[in-house]
Amino acid sequence: MNLGQRFIGVFTAPRETFAGLAEKPAWIEAMVIVLVATFIFGFLIAPFSAKDSAELMDNSPKMKQMLRERMGEEGYNKYLEKINKEAQATSTSYKIQSGLTVGIMALLALSIQSILLLVFGRLVSGSVHGNYRQVLSAMFHASFINAVLGNALRFILVTAKQSVFKISTGLAVFFPRLEFTSTPYIILNSIDFFQLWVFGVLGYALSAIFKVDLKKSLIISYLFWALKTVVNIGLGLWGMSRYQ
Repeated sequence: MNLGQRFIGVFTAPRETFAGLAEKPAWIEAMVIVLVATFIFGFLIAPFSAKDSAELMDNSPKMKQMLRERMGEEGYNKYLEKINKEAQATSTSYKIQSGLTVGIMALLALSIQSILLLVFGRLVSGSVHGNYRQVLSAMFHASFINAVLGNALRFILVTAKQSVFKISTGLAVFFPRLEFTSTPYIILNSIDFFQLWVFGVLGYALSAIFKVDLKKSLIISYLFWALKTVVNIGLGLWGMSRYQ
């Protein structure tokens, strides 16, 4: 299958698509698609994330005090001036930097997750089959769902809300009155529908890679998702605690 067929197949025929990828892993083209999609998303949302970050800083005496102690008064004032300037008029270079940061971080995260998923999958399944290249290929292809479709929807929501922090494609969408800084919001927002979809189709990939039945591969995939989500929640709570 060529790239176009694989792209469409992830959404319409995941079993056949990932079975083919298990036989002939192809990850470079998929990685480029994910990088481009996440770069574009990071580039487009840069003005909104800069504004949100400045507002969060302005409303956080705790963070202000911590930065004053770390940077000194002069350094803090320069930093505050910098983020306020970025929030008021984001330059093209800032947007490019933001896009590259989002894109590169996405690739690093997926590459590390692939290593962990390979180890986790072998431990849980007891299989001796599968290699890193196969899992990496599956991970990048499955991520078309989140990087392309998910980010497209998120950008629409961001432009509608004029905010990055106040939009959700997870369970938090059903609780619009929750503050995005609250613990319930962080937990619910981490249960993302596009991530659930990604790890659902990864079940087909893991079945072909580890040569186990689909039920077992789905258990492996969603157990890994659950562990990843717990880590994300912990990081989210820790990050927000610095502002409160």
